[in-house]
Amino acid sequence: MAEDLVVVEGVVPARGFKTNVRDEVWSYALDQRAWGPRRLTVAFADRRGTFRAMANCRRTEPFTIGLAACIAHLGRGAAAAVALNDEEVRPGPVDLDALRTRFELARSVCAAAGIHLVDWIGCDDDNFRSTRMAIDHEGEWWDVPRRTA
Repeated sequence: MAEDLVVVEGVVPARGFKTNVRDEVWSYALDQRAWGPRRLTVAFADRRGTFRAMANCRRTEPFTIGLAACIAHLGRGAAAAVALNDEEVRPGPVDLDALRTRFELARSVCAAAGIHLVDWIGCDDDNFRSTRMAIDHEGEWWDVPRRTA
C-alpha cells in the first residue's frame, strides 16, 4: 500500500440506534484501542451530540492528513466532532502551548468542512487527556455554537 494512501474504516448507526457523543465520549476514550494501536478515531455528531458516525485510520504525519480523510469519509454533514488519538499520555504537567497549537490546527481542518471540533483526546493503554479541558478547564466542554442564520 502506498504511504500516501489513507485507509479509513468506520461505523454508522443503524436505524433506531441512539447514543450521544456528549454522554459516551469517555467510554470511547477508554475503548479507543479496540481499533488497534497508533490510530486516530473521530466521532461525529449533530449539535446536540447525537452520534452520526465514527471514522478511524492510522495516525498520519502530519495528523491533519488523517483527520481530513476521516472527515471526507464519514464526517460530511456533521455539526460536531471529537478526535481520539492513540498517543502517549504522561501524567503530570503538559505543554499547554503545544496542545493549544495542535488543537487550533485540528479545529481549522474541521471548520473547513463546517464541523466544530469539540475536543482532541489523547489516549494510550493507561491514560487519556482532554485537550479542551487542559487548555480551558473552566469553559463548557460541549461548546458547539448555535446554528446561525
